[in-house]
Amino acid sequence: MRARAPRRSAAVLALIAAAPLASAAAPERAATASATTPRRTKNVILLTLDGLRIQELFGGMDPLLAGKRVQKKSGIYDLDRARQRFWRDTPGERRAVLLPYFWGTLAPQGIVLGDKDRGCSVQPRNPLLFSAPGYAEILTGQPQPDVITNDTKRYPHRTVLEFVRSELRLGKRQVATIGSWDGFGTLSSSEADAFFTNTGYERVPAGMATPRMEFLGDLQFQIMALWEEGRSDAVTFNIALEYLRTERPRLLYIALGESDDWAHARRYDRLLDYINVADGYLRRLWQTLQSIDQYRGSTTLILTTDHGRGITPSTWVEHDQGIEGSEDIWIAVIGPDTPRRGEVAPCDTLHQSDVAATLLRFFGLDGHLFNPQAGPPIAAAFEEREQPPGRRR
Repeated sequence: MRARAPRRSAAVLALIAAAPLASAAAPERAATASATTPRRTKNVILLTLDGLRIQELFGGMDPLLAGKRVQKKSGIYDLDRARQRFWRDTPGERRAVLLPYFWGTLAPQGIVLGDKDRGCSVQPRNPLLFSAPGYAEILTGQPQPDVITNDTKRYPHRTVLEFVRSELRLGKRQVATIGSWDGFGTLSSSEADAFFTNTGYERVPAGMATPRMEFLGDLQFQIMALWEEGRSDAVTFNIALEYLRTERPRLLYIALGESDDWAHARRYDRLLDYINVADGYLRRLWQTLQSIDQYRGSTTLILTTDHGRGITPSTWVEHDQGIEGSEDIWIAVIGPDTPRRGEVAPCDTLHQSDVAATLLRFFGLDGHLFNPQAGPPIAAAFEEREQPPGRRR
């Protein structure tokens, strides 16, 4: 529920304003490959699941929210049904039944980072811990001091999506953002019409819409989404899948939001149902990629979230600075250049700001040239024989 973030205090605004800004002037020279080993990755799919907690990703149904004593605080309507579907005796069993494709098929083909209980922490660097600052950090490689609300607006910070398009000289349809909230469109680029976007309740333009896209464009107005600020993820995901099949982008950002919506609505049972549906989205996405010659064996999938959320029966519905657990996020990387390690733990603390340079490295581009203040590539996401280049400051 992104538009419902609280106002910021003067002290918080002062803290944000003091944070370093990225250099506005990007180097004009072409970025070079960051490793000597040839890249097998030719395409990248970035997919975000808004506010999906590490508790559900790594442990499935949360024991703190699964009993009758906390049923009012969890908002579970039919506890017997929810427990029958998702409760198992161990965290490993619970996560496997909640996210069977992710843990059974995708995770073994790459890495998953962020299981704090096992000593692997991933955190944002921005102090606000709600959506727009999180997405800005993901897409620009650093916290942005002027992104302090969830108001839908465009910022002057060049994003990793724009940089890839410019450096690889891709057409406007070869880079795309497709998301459920209209804020995803403005956060994705510093300039309007930088590449294809379809967010909020937009229709795909008639000149490029397939019959299925036209059907989904009509359907989005018939599905009563939980909150009026964003359409159903079912519409967003299926438009993205159709776009993938017809336009064959090199870089696609799919931004989903209902994992946050059901939590804010205090419906833990529906949140679990949604996570299980999202696992089905991942299955269809990966199977589609493997069915297309351009993508099979040459596509990396990066999955992450914008923020965590509270960890108690009273606070799990919210997220913000000061709510314990909001700082805990996760990152997964699956693809031909990533070691098949599954869950990685323990690990040094990693950051949301590391996603941008990691994405660029798969394209053979240097994150430092994109933004000297960006976090480094995640070393664990690349074959161990490769060494990342030295950071230049």
